[in-house]
Amino acid sequence: MDGRIREYFEGNREGLLRDIGYIVSVRSFRGEAREGAPYGAGPREALSAALEIAKSHGLEGKILGDRVLLVELGEGEPELGILAHLDVVPADGEWRTTEPFTLREEGGVLYGRGVIDDKGPAMAALYALVCARDLGLIRRKVQLILGSDEECGSDDIAWYQRHYKMPPKVFTPDGSFPVVNTEKGKLDITLTAPPIAAEEGLRVVKLAGGSVPNAVPVKCEASFSDCGSMTVQGQAAHASLPDDGRNAITNMLQILAKLDGRNFDLFRALCAAFPHGDNHGAAFGAYCEDDITGPITVNLGVINYDETNGLEAKVDMRLPIGAEGNDIARALEERLGGAARVEVTSCLKPHHTPADSELVRGLLKIYEDYTGTPGETIALGGLTYVHEVEGGVAFGAEFPGSEPHMHEPDERVKFEELVLAGEMFAEAIAHFCG
Repeated sequence: MDGRIREYFEGNREGLLRDIGYIVSVRSFRGEAREGAPYGAGPREALSAALEIAKSHGLEGKILGDRVLLVELGEGEPELGILAHLDVVPADGEWRTTEPFTLREEGGVLYGRGVIDDKGPAMAALYALVCARDLGLIRRKVQLILGSDEECGSDDIAWYQRHYKMPPKVFTPDGSFPVVNTEKGKLDITLTAPPIAAEEGLRVVKLAGGSVPNAVPVKCEASFSDCGSMTVQGQAAHASLPDDGRNAITNMLQILAKLDGRNFDLFRALCAAFPHGDNHGAAFGAYCEDDITGPITVNLGVINYDETNGLEAKVDMRLPIGAEGNDIARALEERLGGAARVEVTSCLKPHHTPADSELVRGLLKIYEDYTGTPGETIALGGLTYVHEVEGGVAFGAEFPGSEPHMHEPDERVKFEELVLAGEMFAEAIAHFCG
């Protein structure tokens, strides 16, 4: 452990806090694509803001394809890549501590959308580059790769890998410490159905809930033909941890299934496939698990229905090792019994990097040296930013025992933990590129 790194971060805490506040202020959730902004204005603005921050520290950077910001230091071929993202999920739900895009520090804790996922860790990684440069710790090239579409499928990194080569060693601060080397697969399904012919009597004319499939929906609203509307409130959680939340959509379907309405057969069928509280696919025969990653998780994250366009709903499933996405989709289709069409929009296999790789062993040693606690590899249900990067792992930035409220209101991180993460990132640069 290089004591100079710790001293450097201690002396630059105010700057790090300032830069996190600036990048958090950008509303970088995905929007409508337009020229020069393939993922919408917000994610593109975040790239420009990060480039501005990098330049303020004397770093050279370039925005590639309006999708990725690349910052490099060192000589020769890249040896290490640090991959972080600047996009965020929307700030749904009731925020109690701060406006979601205004950073607040209270009792040593930072609050704001993106402080842990993944803007705060991205800034810690940028400071790690500055630290390694200023202390003369870099010889071989290191790349900081900041993307803008992780939350909506990582099209940015797919694009980057089609046009550029990743370094042989890549880690992302988009997961947990000590080292995440195994991740579940991911199955995305879209459900569609035509509008139901209007009839006299009680019927649903509009149903809307959720904003992104990878978060447990916190709100669902139904409008009726004869008696106004109804709103159901839920509790947010990451889609990979649906038991930590309360799904407003499935709760609404549970209510609708008990009503006697003209066009409620569709909603009864959806309720039968996704009963409230069943977050593991038991109702449509998809339950499976393994000893490493645990059970399948199922999140009906978005639903929209009206009498003009019909139904569109999006389901996020996280698959244990050995699960077959097409088999699960067929099981859901059979359970729905023709009430809705099932389309597999994407299916990612589980990701695994051997625990005895040079990258994993080096990062675990750094973690042990800086924290004084044993390092070990862990498996996640959530996907990190290296899921499609061969040999990549997640190194932070969530510490064991923390409660970051990721994808929820009042997202948070202890500032001391971000500083410590930055110190370990700098050590990793020195270890692999010195």
